[in-house]
Amino acid sequence: MKKTLVGTIIICLLHSVLLVNQDLGLNVLLFTIPLLGFLIYRMREEKVIKNKWGFLYIIPIIVLSISYFIYDNTLKYLNFLVIPALYILMYITTIKPVNTFEDMIVEVLNLLVKPLNSIGKFMKETMKLIPSKEKKKKVEKKNNDVLISLLVVIPVVIIVLMLLSSADSIFGGLFKNLFNIDLSFLRLDEVVTRVILFVILFLYLGSTIFFLTQEYRKEKRVKGESKEYKPLTLNMLLISLNIIYVVFDIIQMNSLLLHRVAKGFNYADYARSGFFQLMAISFINIIIVLLSKKCKEETKTKIMSIVMILLTLIINISAFYRMFLYEQAYGYTVLRLGVYAILITEAILFIPTIVYIINKKTPILNWYLAIAIGVYSFINCFSVDRIIAENNIERYARTGKIDIYYLENSNYDNLKQLRQLLPALKDNKEIFEAEKDSLDAYINSMDKDNKTTIFGYNISKEQAKEKRD
Repeated sequence: MKKTLVGTIIICLLHSVLLVNQDLGLNVLLFTIPLLGFLIYRMREEKVIKNKWGFLYIIPIIVLSISYFIYDNTLKYLNFLVIPALYILMYITTIKPVNTFEDMIVEVLNLLVKPLNSIGKFMKETMKLIPSKEKKKKVEKKNNDVLISLLVVIPVVIIVLMLLSSADSIFGGLFKNLFNIDLSFLRLDEVVTRVILFVILFLYLGSTIFFLTQEYRKEKRVKGESKEYKPLTLNMLLISLNIIYVVFDIIQMNSLLLHRVAKGFNYADYARSGFFQLMAISFINIIIVLLSKKCKEETKTKIMSIVMILLTLIINISAFYRMFLYEQAYGYTVLRLGVYAILITEAILFIPTIVYIINKKTPILNWYLAIAIGVYSFINCFSVDRIIAENNIERYARTGKIDIYYLENSNYDNLKQLRQLLPALKDNKEIFEAEKDSLDAYINSMDKDNKTTIFGYNISKEQAKEKRD
């Protein structure tokens, strides 16, 4: 428990120094490595590791952390959710492996809620580390008294100095001139923010580690009754949907590949009208196929499930092609590129799904997680915003059309391309006059904001700064 307490305090201090009021860059990696090291050390010390393969999640966590150091793109916001999710999956897979989607959902909810219930127990165990008065020796008592006094005096003195320095510039300059100490960085609001975040992280991280090492491994997983669906119901559903999908796929081939659409429809708008719906249909079909594995009669169901997957693949290709047509007409954005990524991931997921249909023992959950996390980590190895900017500028050179609004996204990855775009717009007086002022203002504002400490160092920002200079 003492090691948990000391390690938690160190991690919280690192968080306060590296991340609080800092731009995100190198500091994310510098914080992630000791945090992972501490978590692994405590799990090994407490002997709660049942599956070492769970530590493979460290790879995508490190990859996403490195992306903050190299790039400055839109995915950094989504990673705020993805990285904590990867930590949770690492805990589950390492300490209490699961094989089904139902168990995975239950364990994720457990790890989101139950550590909060352990805050009281964690604090109780922490208080036990403070020696009782009867056991104190005179020397220890004296040292403790000195320590307590310092803990009381130092914060009060710092707060008083901050208040007086802000109230009187001459008094503040006294410390700066005589003792070469600049108290301007010590702002009361910042100190309060750091203290609050320190306490919150200390309680959450400490209680989480306490829960993982002391309680989580002892919890028995509640196994629900395995439901077997009636083969008649599922078979009728599979047959009905397969017939509908055959008709739909024929229409798709006729409309998209042969360019035959109803009168009054713009071809690009027609393409736009369905890719999100088709993407949702694809996911629904995968769920139906997974449910069909709980059916008693397997031969007919297997055949119809495989047929459904093949028809879903055509729907997936149709959605992909619709997005391609729409993108060619209206340009490239993060959302549209994200749709591509989801559709490609979904197409790859069809492979283990077919294997699972044939062989029920296939660890489908592990395959799904590995593919989804692998694709997402691979995407983070590239600058999404830079790719979008380059393609939009190339499209402008080819068609004379561009929507600069989608490029002004407060990221530095595409700043180089935007600087190159400004003189290129002179060829089109209408666009140049309409966009010059806003684009100029945006580039100047980004240049002014490009200031950070060594902890927030980011290669993309530094490159943008060099181009400016």
